[in-house]
Formats: sequence, C-alpha cells, structure tokens
Amino acid sequence: MNKSFTRKKILDESIELFSELGFSKASIRDLVRAVGVTNSTVYVHFKNKDEILFSIIENIAAVLRTELDAAIEKQDDPVECLRDMIFRQVYLIKERRKEIKIYIEEQNHLPAGLRKKVLKQHRELYNLYFNKILEIKGKGLAREIDPVVMTFGIFAMMNWAYRWFKDDGRLSIEQIAEGITHLFFEGILTRDSLADPEKNAS
Repeated sequence: MNKSFTRKKILDESIELFSELGFSKASIRDLVRAVGVTNSTVYVHFKNKDEILFSIIENIAAVLRTELDAAIEKQDDPVECLRDMIFRQVYLIKERRKEIKIYIEEQNHLPAGLRKKVLKQHRELYNLYFNKILEIKGKGLAREIDPVVMTFGIFAMMNWAYRWFKDDGRLSIEQIAEGITHLFFEGILTRDSLADPEKNAS
C-alpha cells in the first residue's frame, strides 16, 4: 500500500472502530488488525491514537465548513442562507454519520493542546451561524431573543439528529432537515416575516 492509501485506510478503519466501540475502548491492536498492517506502520502516519482522533474531527469539520461556506456564497438573503446552512449540516448525517458521531461525542478525549484546536474550529462554525442570525435581526425579521440563545438552539436541534435518524426510518434525512429548519424559524422569526416571506428579501 502506498503512504496516502495506508493513511486513508487507517482513518477509515478508525472511524468504524471509534464509532462502534468508542474512542476509549478501541485499541491500536484493534486498529492494526482491521487495517492489516503492523503497529509501526500506524505510528509512521500518526504519533498516537489521539492524533488519529484529531484528524477525524479536523476532517469532518473541514467538510462541514465547506458546506456552510457554499451556502453563504450561494444565498444573498440571510433567512434563505441560514435555512440552507441548517439543511446542509443536517443532510451531512446521511453520508458522514459515523464521523459526526465521533465529532460530537469523542472530542473530550483529546489532550488539551488538540482540544484547543478543535474548540477553535467549533468557534469558527458557531460564528458563521451567529453572524447570520445577527444579520437577520438587523433586518428586523427576528423576535427579541438573545442571538447566543438562538445560535446554541440551532446546534442543539441539529447535533443530536444523528442519534435518532434511521436510514430505513419513516422520515428521510431531507424531511428531518426541513422539519428542523421549519421548527427553528417558527421560533425565531416575527409573525410579520412569517406571514410575508417577501419581507425577508427587502
């Protein structure tokens, strides 16, 4: 196996192990067995198990950032932009569910230095939502709710959808994304802007 392929294989198998067993219970021995390499091969690519976890979290955060940036680039209207951002983040569950689970549940296992880098990524993503909410409030479209509460409210609704979404369930990921988006906007937009969506673009 060439180096880039081996690194990807290590990450792919780590995603499977960490999502199934949890970071603490998954061992390098388990990983070596799953990848079909030696311990030393793993350590050529990663200093330790912490670094593998950090790479998984960093990668999925980068994917999410790309999706959110695409929504911001595409949508001029702040309400439609926020709607697109929420939809894209929830939709990622369909293809990247295991990575999202690791991203949310396992980051606290990282040592302080790596955890600080992850928190910086979180802050950047938070700010994308927070700033868009401020834009909506600045146009007089949002209720008098603190923007911090609104922003954390979005994440509270989105971040746990992976726990109960089922590929073969009654609701598709699209329906869940649309439902979460609708629920959020019903809670934050003024009655006038809900009754007259044209005001959002004015």
